[in-house]
Amino acid sequence: MKAAKHPHRFAVPTAFLVMLTVCLACPRAAAQAPTQTKDRPVALKGARLIDGTGRPPIENSVLVIEGSQIVAAGKAGAVSIPKDAAVQDVTGKTIMPALINLHGHLGLSNNGADSAAGHYTEENVAKQLNKYLSYGVATVASFGQDEDLVFSIRADQRAGKIGGSRLFTAGRGFLEYTGKSNPTDHRYRPQNLEEARADVRELAAHHPDYLKMWVDDGLGHGTKIKPEIYRAIIDEAHKQHIRVFAHEYYLADAKALLAAGLDGFAHSIRDQAVDNELIMAMKSRGVFLIPTLVRDETLFAYADNVKWIDDPFFQSGLEPGALTIIRSPQTVGKFRQDPDIAKYRAGLEMAKKNLKALSDAGVKIAFGTDSGIPTRFPGYLEHRELQLMVEAGLTPMQAIVAATGTNAEILGGTKQFGTLQAGRAAEFILLDANPLDDIRNTEKLSAVWQAGKPVHSVSAGSTSTRASRQ
Repeated sequence: MKAAKHPHRFAVPTAFLVMLTVCLACPRAAAQAPTQTKDRPVALKGARLIDGTGRPPIENSVLVIEGSQIVAAGKAGAVSIPKDAAVQDVTGKTIMPALINLHGHLGLSNNGADSAAGHYTEENVAKQLNKYLSYGVATVASFGQDEDLVFSIRADQRAGKIGGSRLFTAGRGFLEYTGKSNPTDHRYRPQNLEEARADVRELAAHHPDYLKMWVDDGLGHGTKIKPEIYRAIIDEAHKQHIRVFAHEYYLADAKALLAAGLDGFAHSIRDQAVDNELIMAMKSRGVFLIPTLVRDETLFAYADNVKWIDDPFFQSGLEPGALTIIRSPQTVGKFRQDPDIAKYRAGLEMAKKNLKALSDAGVKIAFGTDSGIPTRFPGYLEHRELQLMVEAGLTPMQAIVAATGTNAEILGGTKQFGTLQAGRAAEFILLDANPLDDIRNTEKLSAVWQAGKPVHSVSAGSTSTRASRQ
């Protein structure tokens, strides 16, 4: 079943965007008199505009915002600026859509560096949504390992009670049955076809945005969901009008999942080169792939003390004590002693080659990081993922479109967010340099805007977040 048949499941209500404006951009609104006039329009002029559609950038652009939405975007001289607009000259800067992380996690760590029970609280999830936003990631799709509390958090956000990045969720997710009890892991583990279908129906009652399952043996250290179980999960989910995305590693599993009706791959294929059979199957049904290259890099990054650990833009967003933890001899030694570290390195290189092959063949490439797992830090890793995608051979524009317009389409928000066009949400990042010249320039973050207002953003030159200054 193609996702397009059920767009109503994944679209974000317009009311949600409006309420975000009240909650995040105008915290004093409730105290203001009912007769107050609306905010003046805002016009940003002179910047290079990358709109997220893949069209060439617009030099010397004008972006007009009224309330929480864009009302006009285009070349200076071709866009009418309202007479009462607050005009800001941003010549020399680049404006691009805020990033959309199609594969993240929430509430699994309090400091980003380690995990323990009891972190899945509304307060912690909200804190992490704000962390993502401070790095210019305005939408996060949580891909399983959520607790059922996430559905009330999502409802509270859409009611304007919680800020931060826009939240989508798969809920708990589905894993192979192991027979082990882990009180911090609430994923479904169906043992037979009846349980699989019943678990899907239970999840469906919460109206998840999609379903996530793990079909992987952890490089031989675990067991996979049996094919008959995951076929039942996919079939029942489609009956409930829910798309199914899967964590996978092996080419053979990817092909079998496609045959079973899977809607999207949550990771790269890393055991061997993709072939024409897989490519044609993905293209024929519009199945996307989220590369999550940085996920594989973090499996050995701390062992190697990779350069980005010293990056001020990385360190600026860390929670207190996190840097000490990841640099400690205990943490470094744990990574270095992992018996599979050579396989992680090889897997990343294969993932890069396969990403380039799939992209060149016209397969839909999405964008995600698997951040939010301990030592996979929310916010920064989204910028690092862009860099790795370009290292793999994609152009900066291709990587940016995957992280903006394409992801918005997958989430059913094409007409609401993800691109800088009239009628879309006014959420974008303002950069001091052109990312099309060097993708690392997304780190030169001048400001993050959400709902038509600048919000707090990470500064590469400090050790904490700061209020954006125009």
